Amino acid sequence: EIKDKLSVVYSNIRMVMFLGGVIGGVILPDIDRKSLAIAVFFAFAALFVITAIRHQALKRELYYLSTLLDIHAEYKARIVHDFEKLPDMGENFRDPNHIYSDDLDLFGPRSLFHLMNTAETWFGMRSFADLLLSASEKDKDVKKITKRQAAAAELGGNLEVLEEMQASGRIASRSAEDPGKLLNYVKEEEGKPLISKAFLALSALITSAFLASIILVFVFRLIPPFIFLALVIVQIIIVAVKYQMFKPAFESVGDFYSEISAYVKLFEDIEKSNLSSEQLREIRGVLKGDGDSSSDSASKRVKKLRRICLFIQARSQPILFFVLNVCLLYDNYCIYFLEKWKRESGRHLEEYLKALGMWEALMSLATLTFVYPECSFPTFVSEGDGRNQASFDAVRMGHPLIPVNRQVRNDFSLGSGTALITGSNMSGKTTLLRTVGVNAVLAYAGTISCADSLVIGRMQIASSMRIADNLAEGLSTFYAELLRIGAIIEKSREEEPLLYLIDEIFRGTNSRDRTDGAKIVLKNLNKPWIIGLMSTHDYELCSSDVQNGMNLKNFHFSETYDEAGIHFDYKLAEGISISANAMYLMHMIGIE
Repeated sequence: EIKDKLSVVYSNIRMVMFLGGVIGGVILPDIDRKSLAIAVFFAFAALFVITAIRHQALKRELYYLSTLLDIHAEYKARIVHDFEKLPDMGENFRDPNHIYSDDLDLFGPRSLFHLMNTAETWFGMRSFADLLLSASEKDKDVKKITKRQAAAAELGGNLEVLEEMQASGRIASRSAEDPGKLLNYVKEEEGKPLISKAFLALSALITSAFLASIILVFVFRLIPPFIFLALVIVQIIIVAVKYQMFKPAFESVGDFYSEISAYVKLFEDIEKSNLSSEQLREIRGVLKGDGDSSSDSASKRVKKLRRICLFIQARSQPILFFVLNVCLLYDNYCIYFLEKWKRESGRHLEEYLKALGMWEALMSLATLTFVYPECSFPTFVSEGDGRNQASFDAVRMGHPLIPVNRQVRNDFSLGSGTALITGSNMSGKTTLLRTVGVNAVLAYAGTISCADSLVIGRMQIASSMRIADNLAEGLSTFYAELLRIGAIIEKSREEEPLLYLIDEIFRGTNSRDRTDGAKIVLKNLNKPWIIGLMSTHDYELCSSDVQNGMNLKNFHFSETYDEAGIHFDYKLAEGISISANAMYLMHMIGIE
């Protein structure tokens, strides 16, 4: 508030300086005080410029503080799951055909990405999305995961650092543009240069002659005007000949000035940071050029590119383009320095952006430590302890997308086979499947799980939950589910540890086919390297005849009834459900 008032004061001072300059420059000459008028005018003009510079600096500081306040408000919104105040949903990373991401609400409105993401650059968002999808990788490197855990833990203890770095990225405007076009340009094979030093020297000579001709023709009238006109025509021809040749290079970098400005500030922040976890030190080393005494840092290299892009932006205005090129052959100098930067630094840019992206992804992983400070980082089943890699053991586990005051946490352990989940409608079966899946995703990404403790093997994840028909492709709901379950069975044949999640299998067909089909699927997935959860209303699957010879464990949810209605406790228990509530729920909404 004080700085806002100070900004108003600066505005008023600028107005006084402007009016003082007008008075000194217009009124004093009329009373034969020309010398004084000139002195007053330049004095007020100098004061006006100084005040304007100070005012702009103050406005930048105000904008930075305003951005910090917005970001702090977003962190508070995450704690209460107020998704309306969180800006990035990750909708562009959503893939309904992915083997688990849409089923587990990883991207889109009210998703895990929506809750956790703090990245401001495209590489940061892409890197964070990739970490959420890393559960699909066969070979999970526990050492890499634990390095990410250590980095997330350290960042989670430095809220001020997180907020300031996010503000640095956001303050240079939203920077989520895919830099693929820019990277393709800087990684191009070196060929014939677009402009040689000799041609640049010739351009400088022609430009000097042109500027000299202006003075000699229009000021001193020492040479005829046709020389000036001839030089104009020569420069127009040079611009026309080179325009198409230079165009692809200018288009590759011209749209990225804001993004490059954001990169510079973020690189500087990381290079100056003193965080000590191994992965954060490795990223900082990449950006500072550690190990190469002759190498400039990322911020210095990219700052040079930003300066070049600023000059390139000036030519994007048609009038300026014409004036600058006809008078100065401006494009020749821009392309020369751009190509020079590309030769010296272009090969480093992708490495820098990937390092920055991973840093931002680690910042996003750290956000969950503020939302659930009581929760812990998962541990992983080691190769030599005799336990199956296909295993999941959680104590007081909840779903991270449900606010903590509404969560009902459960213990759940599965060391082999399939957990068959029964229960009436709305009792919590599907939520349990998603809770197991999303906590596995968080474990492999490298952040806390929403549990007091989680010990998990290194498994791939596959699911069949949110299945829908597709009119465009002519797929019914049943056939779409068949294709997804077929993909799960195909993945199971790789003999790699697998966690599968199937919700109400074959709900789109008759009860006989549903039961027979479920039996076939269970037999195909009854392998020592596979664990899974299957929810069902088909109690025949719980019979001893079906379960004989298969490694199945029964769990259920239940509810109670009283005069006030139906009550769900969402507590998982062993055994088979004996309740059903479909008729009761129909009666509740008036269907008799």
